[in-house]
Formats: sequence, structure tokens, C-alpha cells
Amino acid sequence: MSFEISAFILSLLCLVYSLSAKRRQYHLPKGLKNMLLSQHVMFLALLICNILSAASSVGGVYLQAIASREVVFWQYLLHACYFFFHTTLSISFALYIMNVNGASMGRSPRFYFYFALPYLCSELLVLTNSFTGAAFYMDARFLYHRGPLMPLLYANGAVYLVLGVLFFFRYKQAVSRADSLAIAVVIALTSLGVTIQGLYPNLQVELFSESLNFLALMILLEERGGHMDPATGALNRLAFADANRRLMETGQTYQIVLVKLTDIALFSKLFSGREMDALVMRVSGWLTSISSEQDLFSLRDGEFALLCSEAEGRDAAATATAVLERFGQDWKTGSLTLRLETMVSVVRVPEDVASLTDLEELLSSGFRKAGPGSRLVPFAELSAHRRNRRIEQALRGAVNDRRLHVWYQPIWSVQKRRTVAAEALLRVDSEELRTLSPEEYIPLAEQCGLIREIGLFVFEDVCRFLRDRQAEAAGLSYIELNLSVHQFLYDDLVERFEEIRARYGVPREKLNLEITESASTDKAPAVREAMETMRSMGYTFSLDDFGTGYSNLVQLIRGNYKNVKMDKSLLWDAEGSAAASRLLDSLIHVIRSLGCNVVQEGVETPAQLERTETSGGNLIQGYYFSRPLPEDRFLTYLGREASGGRR
Repeated sequence: MSFEISAFILSLLCLVYSLSAKRRQYHLPKGLKNMLLSQHVMFLALLICNILSAASSVGGVYLQAIASREVVFWQYLLHACYFFFHTTLSISFALYIMNVNGASMGRSPRFYFYFALPYLCSELLVLTNSFTGAAFYMDARFLYHRGPLMPLLYANGAVYLVLGVLFFFRYKQAVSRADSLAIAVVIALTSLGVTIQGLYPNLQVELFSESLNFLALMILLEERGGHMDPATGALNRLAFADANRRLMETGQTYQIVLVKLTDIALFSKLFSGREMDALVMRVSGWLTSISSEQDLFSLRDGEFALLCSEAEGRDAAATATAVLERFGQDWKTGSLTLRLETMVSVVRVPEDVASLTDLEELLSSGFRKAGPGSRLVPFAELSAHRRNRRIEQALRGAVNDRRLHVWYQPIWSVQKRRTVAAEALLRVDSEELRTLSPEEYIPLAEQCGLIREIGLFVFEDVCRFLRDRQAEAAGLSYIELNLSVHQFLYDDLVERFEEIRARYGVPREKLNLEITESASTDKAPAVREAMETMRSMGYTFSLDDFGTGYSNLVQLIRGNYKNVKMDKSLLWDAEGSAAASRLLDSLIHVIRSLGCNVVQEGVETPAQLERTETSGGNLIQGYYFSRPLPEDRFLTYLGREASGGRR
């Protein structure tokens, strides 16, 4: 009996510990179905069933020792209670395992009918035992005896133990490695206790073994201190990963509502920490009220996630609308009254993200505040941030590993009928970027600060190329390099260029720097000042992409550019539009009259070449002559052209 008493005390202590600390996971959800499908509620059910089973067993054995007509009713009742609660313990254990790994989610009512059928039959056997004596009975001396159908009750326990094992291995990947190991150990110990009890009926170790298992479950799976965010009281990012792993691995369809407080960092600087903590806790409490304590997660400062399952009647779109409406009102706490702004986005699983890796990548990309006020961020916009983040990471890796190359595209002279210059273009040796145009990843390089290092690499590689004089021997007068406006933000740009150029002994006139039209305006005085300094030193500039953006002729006059590169869209439009054709002719005439060369980009056909020459363009760049080429192939191209072959 010491094993039974120990089981009672141990399970009771676990129950008191779990409830006395006011752990949020033990707040009962609404509805019987939600309670049955809650891991933590089923853990409480396990403890209660074990306590009542142990108490009934101890009481029944005690009354057995003083068996008489006066106590036979209570003796019979305690034995019946033992089997009733012990049978409930079996199905609760299987359901607990299924709740831990998500195997219980999304099941049909028919599944649960068949799942509960052995349990219902066993309970019916216990409840009708007073009439049949099939499970147990009392003899004339009021002594307890097992009935002929008692093995069915033990078979019931075995069935649910086997089901728990099967569902554990079927959805083993739905839980973390540590949780999976904990469940495996508990199943093994439970099986061992049942086996010993079956082999030695008088050694009552089964309940004690189960109590030890529940203690292990409480420590390893139920103790959620490491899964709670103390600042908000919500579940943390680790718990969020566990929840989504369970849902995804079991094939559930659900939605995630992401909520970001966009101005929380600003308010944190303006107000005391205690006031802001109270405000954030108030926001967390309100978000819990429209979801549940088990569905609200705090991802990082000011970022929350709510899990919405249509099967549970939670509509993500309605939740997002409710969030935006609430954040259109004031928040009050203590002496603070603030209007918080938020961005909300809805992510569908598995339509939008199908794995935990995809979800983590999406969350890492973060929100971008597009303007004042709260707003709903479409998933397409959120996904674009994720794609940009992936591109940025690939680009950063390529820069760090020096997987950058410079290719060259010929610039052909109408007068000399040969290649006289080339544009240096960046190429990145990266699987992720191989199919992307530089027009996609160069802006990202500017945003994340990589453009400085990339620009210096291109400048140095061009200087190295020119130092060998092979291009000059082939008749190349200069090379054009694209210069980002973001490079001008660094005060040492001119100094670094000069150091590199001098080290390779390249004359400044061999380097012509391209700058976009928008970057050359008076709105960027730092750009203008740096360009004036470099011009005074002997550098020349080209105005790139003229015909798009600002198209400011005043800036063209003031800029003193060597070349003006006409955007290809003007040439292509001129082929089908008389108005565009007249505009192209006029622009080229004005630019040539200012003493600038006109480099027409995008020439791909003989007709476009003829059209450019007719308009007065004197330099040609495009696929008609060549695509960008790596250094060795570019030199081969120049050699072939010099020997009489254009290609």
C-alpha cells in the first residue's frame, strides 16, 4: 500500500504546484471540445484521475481489512471508483500524447467516436457491475474477487497505451527533439509499470509509476516558464515555434495574424519603463481577450502573433479588423493616454508558408512602416520584404566571400565604327542571384550599406584591368563605372578612389563615372560638391538614364557631363510613335549642341541602330553589338573586332 499512498501524495503535490503558481496554461478554455483538445487541461485530468484512483485503491484496501456488512457498500463503491478513474486515466494519457504533438487536431467526430468506444465499453462494464459482477464481486465474507471480464479493463488500458505510442511515432516530427525524448521516456516507464503490475498483481506499482511519469511531464513539458515572455505575460517566440511545428507537421490549415506596434520604440524613449511596461501588458491583455491565452505570442518588442483556426471559429480577417479598429482609439494606463499605431498582416498556412523555416524567414524580414497610421499589410507586401531579405543575405554572403566579378559591355562609336569604350557592370557569383538583374539587387545593396564595398571593389577591379593596357592597345579610350548616390554619403569616397587609382597607375581620364539623373539634382548638395571636387581633379562624368525620372535640362546644362546616356525606353517608343520619335530627335539635338556625347542604350536591331544614327547619337550600347562579357571574353571581342569582325 505504500506505493499507492506515495502515488496519491506525489500526484497531489504536482496538482497543487501546477495550480498554485497561477500558470496561464491551466486556465480552462471555453467549450468541452477545446478542453479535451488542450494539452494542459488533459494533464490536469491525468493528475486528478491518478489522485482519485490512488485514493480509491487505498480506501478499498483499508475497508478490505475490516470487511463487514456495514462497510460493504463503501467497499464496493471505492473499488468501482478505482476502475472508473483508472480507465479514464488510460484514455486521458493517449489524448494527452495526441494533444502534445497535434495528432488530435482536425479529427472528425467519427474518429473520436471510435477512439472513445473501448473507453465507453469499459465504463459501461464498471457501471453495470453491481448487476453483473463481471468486473469484480464480493463473496459471502465480503472479500473482493476479480470477475470474469476483468481482463477487458486491462485490455482497455493496453489499447490506449498502444494508441499513444502509435500517435507519438506517427507525428514525432511535430514536437521538438527535447519534448519528443521526454514523451518517449514517459511512454517507456508507463509500459514498464503496467508490465510489472501484470506480472506481479500483488505489487501495486502501476499508479506510483504513473505518478513519477506525471512528475516528469510536469517538469519537462508542462513547466512553461521558459515559454513565457515576462514583459507581456504572453507565450514567447519559442512557444510560437513549437505551436506552429505541431500544427504544420499534422497538416492543419490555419492563419496567423501578425501585429506590430510601429511606434513603441519611440514611446519607450519618451516615457518611463514602468509606464510602458504597463501599457504593453494592457495591449497584451486586450489581444488575449480576442483570441485566447494559448493563441497569443509575443515575438519581440512590440510584435505579437495570434493563431486563428477556422475549425475553432476564429476568423483571421475579423481578428485583423478588430485589431485595427481598437488601435484607432486611445490606450490609457496610469498617467498615459496614447494613440498607438500598428501594422497587421494575415499569413495563411500552408498557402502562404508551408514550413517552419519559411515562417521564420518571413518573420525575420520584418515589417516596413510605409506611412502614418495603422494599416493592414497585404501578404504580397510582406512576402516582398522576405524576398528582399533573402536577396540581401545572398548578396552579403557574396561580398564577404569575394564572389564578385566585373563584366564589360562595349560602347560603339558611330564616327570611328568601332568600340571606343565600355561600361563596367557588376556580376555576382551566387545561386540565389544568378537569375536576377542587378537592377533588383543593387537598390538593396544601397539600402543595407553594401554599396560602398561593392563600389570600391568595382573601381579597383577596373583599375587593375586598365593597368594591364590590353584594353588600351585594342583602342579602348575609357571605361564607364556606375556611381551610386549612396557612395557620396561617405566622406572618404574621393580619397579612397584616389588611393586605388594611384596604386594601379591609371590616368583619371581613363575612368568616366556614371551617375543617375535623379542623384545629380540640387536636392543632393553632397553629391554636387563631391562631383565638383572630382571634376577639378580630372575625373569626367556621364549622366545615366536620361529621359526617365527628372529629365531636367537645367541640370544637364549645369552638370558639365562628358556623356549623356539616353534611356532605352525612348528609343523603343520611337519605333511605334511619331511623337516619341520627334522627342528623341529633339533631345539628342539639344544634348549634342551642348557639346556632350549621346550614348544610346538598348540598341538591339539594325533598325534601331539606323534610327539612332539618323537622330544624331554618336555612341551606341546594346545587344546588337554585344551583351556584357567577362574580362577575357571582352578582350577576345575587341581583338576580333580589330581584325575585321564586329562579333
